[in-house]
Amino acid sequence: MAIIKTAYRLRGDQVIAFDEKGLPLRQFDGLFEFAKDEVLKNLREDAEFHIATWGHGNFQKVTKEQWLSYVRKDE
Repeated sequence: MAIIKTAYRLRGDQVIAFDEKGLPLRQFDGLFEFAKDEVLKNLREDAEFHIATWGHGNFQKVTKEQWLSYVRKDE
């Protein structure tokens, strides 16, 4: 059953995921390279993706493809 509604990539390439109620799904948290496959297997059809935009204090909504291929330039 797909349960992830929102997936974030943070500084340090950490991933965190949340369900449709905004509750954290800790079993999917971790470094992107290790967490991404499990995240992709458990996405809802209407899942959203975000990438941290440091210096602005918020997140940028992106497509799944952008989320997967993002390379951070500020680290």
